[in-house]
Amino acid sequence: MTDTLNEPRQGQRHIAFVIPHPYVDALPCFREPIAALAENWQVDLYTLLSPEHPAPFFGTRSVRLVPIKRTRRGAVELVARLVAHRPKYRMIVTVPQWGLHYSAAASRLAGIPMGCISDEIKTDAEASTEEAKRWKARERRAHQACRWTIALSAERADFIRDENRLGADHRIFVVPNAARGAAARLTSHYFQDVLDVPPGSRILLHAGSLWWKGAADVIARADEWRSDWTVVFQNRFRQPLNGWRDSAHVRFATQILPASLLDHAVSSADVGLALYDTSCANNRLMGTASGKVARYLKNGLPVIATRDGGFDWIEREGCGVCVSRVEEIPAAADRIFAGYAGYTRNAIACFDRHLDFDARFQPVAEHIDRC
Repeated sequence: MTDTLNEPRQGQRHIAFVIPHPYVDALPCFREPIAALAENWQVDLYTLLSPEHPAPFFGTRSVRLVPIKRTRRGAVELVARLVAHRPKYRMIVTVPQWGLHYSAAASRLAGIPMGCISDEIKTDAEASTEEAKRWKARERRAHQACRWTIALSAERADFIRDENRLGADHRIFVVPNAARGAAARLTSHYFQDVLDVPPGSRILLHAGSLWWKGAADVIARADEWRSDWTVVFQNRFRQPLNGWRDSAHVRFATQILPASLLDHAVSSADVGLALYDTSCANNRLMGTASGKVARYLKNGLPVIATRDGGFDWIEREGCGVCVSRVEEIPAAADRIFAGYAGYTRNAIACFDRHLDFDARFQPVAEHIDRC
């Protein structure tokens, strides 16, 4: 299954991305490096396809989708295709853990250099089963074989260097989990029109998955907040989890949007919610790596974020408020709305100053050219 535009161009250098997640289109840390490299490379994206997520579409012949399966047979087929591809791949770019492990096998067999995008952090301390421990050991060995790593924040770069024992000489680039382009607030009434949000209602948007354990608490309490507020959940799946349904001041957006429409949708909200379960290291180290936060700031939305997720910088930059409990969200929103214009200006300025993808990815592209 390939996009009709995705016929390879003659003479281009070839690079493989192995991302065994079905939501490549939803995360800038995957999508944007592919789009940037496709300007000068032929990119083969080995990925899962799922009816629950839109297939990534890049609108260029320089990106070809190659469906894979996370099975034993699928792993063998993946390695074989990577090794046998002609012209030989100049680089394999992948993510922990499954993709990194099997890409490393192909890298060894074919002598293809490899790079890693460190997206979700899994630690030794949190590996609670023998299988999880084996996969962590595999991840560490494969990661040490990589030529370079993309980390989504400086804090995560330091952590993963220590966790995977990469050594001081391993090159780690810090590239934000942000969409390309400058920040701007678009004129949009997307959620108001699509979700029948009451006229004049201010929208508090949670854009992303609903695995956060406090989501149920927000859903239960939102109808008790101000009557002119509506909480919108833009999910990654086609149906809400746990049987949740719309209520007076809660809406679930079940239409999964392609990346090209996310800015238009997000710009129709007023405040972004970045609420994380901080029981794992990955979420405690979220900080500037949060795709939700980057998307909100890119569209000029002030942010309410979980304090323990490394979001203190949001308050220092004046682009949002941190909370420790769901009960604090109404006061945080009141504070933002009281100085809304200033928070919006700061959100846009913060994105342009700290989360410019192109400027921070350029050293990665140059490094790949030299490998």
